[in-house]
Amino acid sequence: MKAILLLALSAIILSQSYGFAYGAVDVYGNPIPGPNDEIAIITIETDSSSYVEGEVITVSGTVSDFRESDPYTNFDVTIRLIAPNNNIVSISQVSLDGGFYSTSILAQGPLWKIDGDYTISVSQGSDRTASTTFTFVHSAPEEVVEEVVEEVVEEVIEVSEEELAEKCGPGTHLEGGVCILDESGESETVSANTGSVPTEGFNSWIYSITFTLLIAFVIAIFLFLISRVRRKNTE
Repeated sequence: MKAILLLALSAIILSQSYGFAYGAVDVYGNPIPGPNDEIAIITIETDSSSYVEGEVITVSGTVSDFRESDPYTNFDVTIRLIAPNNNIVSISQVSLDGGFYSTSILAQGPLWKIDGDYTISVSQGSDRTASTTFTFVHSAPEEVVEEVVEEVVEEVIEVSEEELAEKCGPGTHLEGGVCILDESGESETVSANTGSVPTEGFNSWIYSITFTLLIAFVIAIFLFLISRVRRKNTE
């Protein structure tokens, strides 16, 4: 009988020990890790893995062994933001609400000088720490970029037009960024290329032929009259 009682008592003790070791909880309801379990006491995360200048970074996390009545776990956590060059961008303390914390950081200011991976860490005491990283890049507003581009393009166009206008020779003018012949110069050039006679030269040629024919006609009449007079004298 004693042997049976001892065996039952041993079984109960072993089962309780196994239960506490694997998946058991303490008197506060917190899980007790087993020999191969790793439970993060404090965690941290951001709402995105990358940000641009002007965006808001939301940081949140938990403290797993938080107990409101325990002064060793119920105190603020410290959040540090470190730039890629190891400079401290910001540092703040955040209170816990039922073991949960959350805060926001504006990605803008004189300390946000470098693009790259920023590290944000949380600590509660000297032995409770966690960290995560995110990427930050500067980004100018699209309207500002468009205005700058338009100004640069306008300056380049103005300079180019002035330079081209200076390079255009006499009898030409600048139009659409190209040197074009003036109308008078173009007419003379076309006439010369096609072999046609200008209007003034053509009129002079007509006048000279008419005048020559008129003189010839007068001479013919004069000779005709002389011949008739001679005929009458001989009769």
